[in-house]
Amino acid sequence: MADLAALTDDVLAEILLRVTSLRDLARASASCASFHRVASSPRFLRRFRAFHPPPPLGVFCCYPDGGGGSQFHPALSLHPSAPAALALARAADFSFTFLPPPSRSWLVRDSLDGRFLLDRAALAGGSNAFTEVAVCDPLFRRYRLLPPIPDELAASVENPYVQRGGDGDLQSRSSEIFLASRGDDGVNEEDPAFTVIWMACCRGKLVAFYFKSESQQWRTLSPPEHYALSTRRVMGVRLGQRNHAHGCFYWMVALTHRWLVLDTRRMEFSIVDISLVLSGRAMMFSNQITTLESRDGRTTVVVSDVFRSDKRCVLYFYAFMYFSDRWQLLNRITLPEEWGYRFRGIIGAAEGYLFLKLDHPKENLDDQVERNVEYFWLDVKTMQLGSFCRTSSLTVNEAYLYCAFPPSLSLPCI
Repeated sequence: MADLAALTDDVLAEILLRVTSLRDLARASASCASFHRVASSPRFLRRFRAFHPPPPLGVFCCYPDGGGGSQFHPALSLHPSAPAALALARAADFSFTFLPPPSRSWLVRDSLDGRFLLDRAALAGGSNAFTEVAVCDPLFRRYRLLPPIPDELAASVENPYVQRGGDGDLQSRSSEIFLASRGDDGVNEEDPAFTVIWMACCRGKLVAFYFKSESQQWRTLSPPEHYALSTRRVMGVRLGQRNHAHGCFYWMVALTHRWLVLDTRRMEFSIVDISLVLSGRAMMFSNQITTLESRDGRTTVVVSDVFRSDKRCVLYFYAFMYFSDRWQLLNRITLPEEWGYRFRGIIGAAEGYLFLKLDHPKENLDDQVERNVEYFWLDVKTMQLGSFCRTSSLTVNEAYLYCAFPPSLSLPCI
């Protein structure tokens, strides 16, 4: 122990970074004062989280009746994450009853790094664009209400298109609002930093703002010129499913072969032409394309070709070179034949795995008990498939892949 005590904090940190789990880190930190001093520092814990990315724990589903109908579905028993997922399901409040009442008035808008973003109409019959927004932690039942968007910024939003739900629907929303994690820039131990992005697609323009937890202020984002987003057939900007990789968010622009890209590190928008990887494939749904982070810093783009004459589903994997037209085909995989009619898209990606949504098998169509939605994982390196989790309801508004516990810079307990 005397030899270990002689090591500098930097050397100890490099050793402790190689500990394989938070539980083992807690045990190591209890062994001596030097270990505890290094392992309990916020800087080390931020590095540890980055060095050991959190595992996927389950799928969080939002059902048509709003926040009260939301449910967390933990990973199945055979998945390595099952013990932690079951513990989370027992401990966390995924009904969000700790938010200002009534809890059912809140609508889940996004989930990232264990946090959730919810909103509700500020007043009865109020705007479905400018809502009351809360960022919360369902495990420790903590939340923060965001200040409203200032009037001088809100004035630029004119007749926004409904992005979720339908006209007259209590759950309709005219804004795209989501979290951009900034945990590595945390300002204190108890409340790591975060950023919220707010966007509205209006006739002839896209309007965007962002909120940083450190400054507690909303600021304007400058989007691309409207002509770069649309075609002659599109009078307004329509965006598809949001994807994320290496600090960038990606949306398919409806009726085009273009991506709208937001780089949250520079807070800049850009337009990327992706027609080279979509040519010859029918893209009916925005969740037919997703992005996957690679450890070498590259972004892998996955395109699912489902409307084929042979009724099969084929996934194409491309290396995406940012701000260039270079696309490298890395691999293609044909999914099992019986999945051709069950495939309903890709709900997320984490640590080299894709997570696919499948409808119930045909043989269960008349069996109300066996009718369900299944989620499978696909190992991008080995192309192996496995069952991840299952839900009993076929009607799901949104499904979020839930990874990690909420960000905390406190040392875990044994």
